[in-house]
Amino acid sequence: MGMTVMVAYLAAPRPILSQSQHNDQIEGSSLPAMTGEPLTLTPLDMRGIDCVVAQWQPTTTRPVLTLICPPTQVFAPLHVLVKLAWMKTEDVPVNPERILAPVGTPTKIRTNKAAAEVMLQVGEKGEHKPRSTWIGFNAVMDVALLGGRLK
Repeated sequence: MGMTVMVAYLAAPRPILSQSQHNDQIEGSSLPAMTGEPLTLTPLDMRGIDCVVAQWQPTTTRPVLTLICPPTQVFAPLHVLVKLAWMKTEDVPVNPERILAPVGTPTKIRTNKAAAEVMLQVGEKGEHKPRSTWIGFNAVMDVALLGGRLK
């Protein structure tokens, strides 16, 4: 009892008018290797872009603010998730516990030649009402493109 094995080989035919066997390859540049260290910002001056707070971690060692731009309520083919922080603890402009950034809070982000600035509410001692102010961040911890429908 014999068994017959047939192997089919499929290949893309070369176009009749093709004069070269050279295959064009698309070259791209990849992002730098992850080192676990924050990226240094060298932004251009940009006007404010609407965002929403996704998370605020006011830890004393390294406070991190996560934004989604544009806000999830805005229909867009892509949303950008960006995590901002400070390179050194001395760079933090205010006491992190005084920054009020609950999840879902609408905000704006802009850049200048020194930092990325985010409009946030800051509570001051003795004041009943927090004030809105631009808080500068000088480190990007993470950036991600989010596609599809966000909730």
